[in-house]
Amino acid sequence: MPVIEWVVRMGDTVEARDGELGVVKEIFEGPPQSAQSLFVSSEPYMRVVNPGQPDLFIPFEEIVDVGDVKQRVYLKRWLREVNALGWTRDPRKPGTAASPYFPKPPAPARVKPDANGGVPPRPLVGSGAWSPGEAAPRPEPGRQYRIGDRFKPGDPIPVEGQYTCTVCGFRKHSSQFREENPDGRFPPPHHPGALWELEDLRP
Repeated sequence: MPVIEWVVRMGDTVEARDGELGVVKEIFEGPPQSAQSLFVSSEPYMRVVNPGQPDLFIPFEEIVDVGDVKQRVYLKRWLREVNALGWTRDPRKPGTAASPYFPKPPAPARVKPDANGGVPPRPLVGSGAWSPGEAAPRPEPGRQYRIGDRFKPGDPIPVEGQYTCTVCGFRKHSSQFREENPDGRFPPPHHPGALWELEDLRP
């Protein structure tokens, strides 16, 4: 059982370190595992569905964080590790063969930097709420950082939240950055000239 009781909801998007895996369609308790002779424990799993791919059965112990605002579940693994971990095998059906999983290549950059390396503001987000521009929305109460604030690679990660590449929109949570960079700084740019933009603050 994980140390933290993660609250995962149906319909949450599940992300590995380098891309999306799909959407949560089912949450269930795995088969009993005899931890000691005195008691038997089981581990929660989520079934993740993505068109064109086999269903994935991922144990909650693989979760790094759950973003409440964007309804995303962040994992500590890479897409290339899915087959080795046997996530395509349903733990409720022992003895069945695992289907092969073929990670999709990342989407190409939608916006290219100009001659000076500048990147124009991204268009409206999926909710249509607002577009980062000259002035970001007012800070949330008690917080000095705002959604839309941008940071250079190598800067200290200022606040927990989800950040996005200003060139292609690739998303990553601060907890995933910290796992890869224990010094607590942003990694090199995802694309030449790109910055890391704060996309949401956890409540």
